[in-house]
Amino acid sequence: MTRPGTFERVYAAVKQQLREGVFRPGERLEPAVLSEELNASATPVRDALHRLTGERLVEAPRHEGFRAPMLTETTLRHLYAWHRDLLLLALARRKAADASGLIGIADQADRALHERQNAMFLALAEASGNPEHVDALRSVLDRLEPLQRMEQWFLDSVETELAQISEAIRSGDRSALRRSLVQYHRRRERIVPQLLASLHSDRARV
Repeated sequence: MTRPGTFERVYAAVKQQLREGVFRPGERLEPAVLSEELNASATPVRDALHRLTGERLVEAPRHEGFRAPMLTETTLRHLYAWHRDLLLLALARRKAADASGLIGIADQADRALHERQNAMFLALAEASGNPEHVDALRSVLDRLEPLQRMEQWFLDSVETELAQISEAIRSGDRSALRRSLVQYHRRRERIVPQLLASLHSDRARV
């Protein structure tokens, strides 16, 4: 019998490992191994892996076990494009008065860069007034996070880029914000091959 709270603990732990890029793309996720690592029985581990499969953070091809998702250049480009489209859709729905809630998020220097940018993007989605925007964006951010942690290895001026997006939000300049968001994604689409190579290497786990 699963102890109360065990499933939530196991689910959160495995999800965090996936978001941190602990597993290489395609690496098998063995319930027995995870059970031992997480001090839990196989049942909550399997339940967690099934839930994460539903969230597309884990794959179960042909129901022959679980693995970290395989990523190709096409898949990653589609993910970045979907991320861009969600933000632009939220921007189109955002009311000018909602900008106040976004001010300062990019300036929280005690947080990692990807955490600051994602908090700002989620706040932008929330400002659309449609919770479906937030849920959809949170899902794609979970899948992109292992790559986001490596982006600054291959891009220059990432802090300046984030500041420009933040300033466009502060000023209420929708045209500038749209241009900044489009440029943000173009820069990342250019480094897709490098990101994937690093995700498959040991460097991503340093």
